Amino acid sequence: MPRSTHVVQAYDVQPIPGSAQGAGPPSLLISVAGQVTHGGVSHPSPGTQPKQPYETLPRTFSQNFILVPIPQPPNPALPYLILTDAYRFV
Repeated sequence: MPRSTHVVQAYDVQPIPGSAQGAGPPSLLISVAGQVTHGGVSHPSPGTQPKQPYETLPRTFSQNFILVPIPQPPNPALPYLILTDAYRFV
């Protein structure tokens, strides 16, 4: 896998109405947006135009996933499970 650098520019977390069972925690919808750069990052000299291949330029991404509570988690510090995950380049 190539190296990558992610810069998160915005995120939002919303509870999913009606998903809580009894007094348990609700499921969560999480949205993340930002930029990702794959491969090495070059640092050109000041005042020069960077010459980067197209593949190493930053790309905008959007990611949405749903977390659902685990009824009896083996590790209480990790009470959620990823139910769905959608990653998209914009």
